[in-house]
Amino acid sequence: MRPEIQALRAAAVSMVVVYHLWPEALPGGYAGVDVFFVISGFLITSHLLKDAIRTGRVDLGRFWARRARRLLPASLLVVLVSAVATWAVVPVTFWRDWFSQMAGAVLYVLNWQLAGDSIDYLAAENNASPVQHYWSLSVEEQFYVLWPLVILLGIWIARKRLDRKSVIAVLLGGITLASLGYSIVLTISDPAQAYFVTPTRAWEFGLGGLLALIAVAPPVRLRAVLGWAGMAGIVATSLTYTASTPFPGYTALLPVLSTAAVIWAGVTPERWSLAQIARFRPIQYTGDISYSLYLWHWPLIVLAPYVLREQVSQPGLWLLLVISIVLAAVTKRYVEEPGRSLPMLTSRRPRFTALITVGAMAIALVVPAGGFLSARAQTADGKQAVEQVLHDVPPCLGAAAMVDPTCGRQALGENLYPSIAALKTDNGIAYDCYNDVPGSEIVETCTYGSTRPDATRVAITGDSHAAMLVAGLASVADQHNWTIDTYVGRNCIWATPEFEPEYVACRTALQDALEAGGYDTIITTGRSRPDEFTEAENLALSSARAAAWTRAVDQGTRVIGIIDNPLLPENMTDCVIEHPREAVEGTDCLVGFDQAMRQFDTTTAAAEMEPRAGLIDVGDLYCRDQMCPMVIGNVTVYRDRHHLTNTYVTTAAPIIAQRLAVAMGDDPQ
Repeated sequence: MRPEIQALRAAAVSMVVVYHLWPEALPGGYAGVDVFFVISGFLITSHLLKDAIRTGRVDLGRFWARRARRLLPASLLVVLVSAVATWAVVPVTFWRDWFSQMAGAVLYVLNWQLAGDSIDYLAAENNASPVQHYWSLSVEEQFYVLWPLVILLGIWIARKRLDRKSVIAVLLGGITLASLGYSIVLTISDPAQAYFVTPTRAWEFGLGGLLALIAVAPPVRLRAVLGWAGMAGIVATSLTYTASTPFPGYTALLPVLSTAAVIWAGVTPERWSLAQIARFRPIQYTGDISYSLYLWHWPLIVLAPYVLREQVSQPGLWLLLVISIVLAAVTKRYVEEPGRSLPMLTSRRPRFTALITVGAMAIALVVPAGGFLSARAQTADGKQAVEQVLHDVPPCLGAAAMVDPTCGRQALGENLYPSIAALKTDNGIAYDCYNDVPGSEIVETCTYGSTRPDATRVAITGDSHAAMLVAGLASVADQHNWTIDTYVGRNCIWATPEFEPEYVACRTALQDALEAGGYDTIITTGRSRPDEFTEAENLALSSARAAAWTRAVDQGTRVIGIIDNPLLPENMTDCVIEHPREAVEGTDCLVGFDQAMRQFDTTTAAAEMEPRAGLIDVGDLYCRDQMCPMVIGNVTVYRDRHHLTNTYVTTAAPIIAQRLAVAMGDDPQ
């Protein structure tokens, strides 16, 4: 292998591993996968072109069999080990998501699965699984399947006396430019999805492929400069790019072109050239084990806290790095190399490798499938337990424990609702009519409650924090003679469109619907975003919300805002998962009031700007004595940092409804 390519592999895997262990040290280290993509595009295209240009043929079976022998043994081994470790040490809360992703990793479709999760609001904040990094391997495998077909298409087009190499170059160039354009556009419109999907990354492989078609090497005097300039670009990417950098899009041009520059420069004789340093044995060896090192490092990082039952210390992170290198070396020696050259496979037709591959993938799916089915069964049991306890609500369950001074901390024993297995899916009907596409018009609504002609017509509007309240208020709407229509959607909060003009369509349509609905009362709330908005932006949003409310109030509609619920510190929900008994007892999983309620609440600010609007404070249902428990009255309050469980909302609904009734001028009884 060319020394500069091995050095690039070493640089790429080092970027990714350091970024995952110490993200503050290399904030742009995630671009290491893009370096890998360019290398793969160059090497695979070079390999395919040897036969394609000379003979006009590509032996697909032989090519795919070689890729399978090269990549699948180590890949499937790490998935299988991760699955067994997950079953052994990870709480069942995460099993459904994690085992599902492991299946996606085995089938090499994980990038599409994660892209789907990125636009699924209920999955967007899931904990990272031990195989989440397999998204890049999925992209690569899809490239290996499709790229030779593209080469064959070029050969077919060139069959009538056209130059094969020229036709293939035009074809690859067109795909590369189209993919780059799509990557730029989608990164602007939907960056989360753009990060994972194959079409936004195809141009990186394509650029490497076009490099393989270039027969002219750069001038000798420029090679050393070109090599160092390319490596400098890769280093600059690692140090200057951050999580907020729009990526891939046009910003990926820097690491991609830099990688291409190093490859194009090739090996040069100058003593000060990059190639001379690239030959340094530790660099070459890191390149040799880069694939296995990439595979092993992330599962160790994710699983270590569950093994240790605490966060990994700095010395522990260094130990994880050492263990990753050792496992990579062993896997390279005893899995990768034998798998690539096993006579039983290499001496037979490619179809035999295909059969072995299918069998190995089926075996690797056994543990994830079993874990997923087990988690689904436990989740169903947890949901049934919640349904039973809410059917005949005992005293002191959930929010009742906060307002009844006679309730002890463990009035219901050690029972926990929902169970740990059912925690992440405890949403009830909250998202049945929730518009999940960010900023699009809310076209679907649900109606709950009274059907009497004299019912009070109520609209609930806002983002996911308004959606959380839907199930609870729907459960008590009949007794208050309310007919409730829902207008809830992602980022389509009720405000005039001058703030975040990209949401002008949804907010204009929402305003029109609320004004035309003939509602007696509009209830609204929204998530506070102290980590995403500046104080000036929060004030601007508050003003836009108040302006929208004013239009409704001027029409004679009552507007009532509900102050947002607490925002928990990162990973705080894991406390209940790992220490459920202590959480029920109230001896652990507590957040200080000042920390939980530190956010700027735009609902409160908007009510101050439009004093004719009502404002409901339900903070006493979450916090008491300057502490905010994560379990109240045997009910887990939060399913993630800022979303409430449906079980807790249901127990709080009678209290919230009573306060709303007072604000609406109704008889709360």
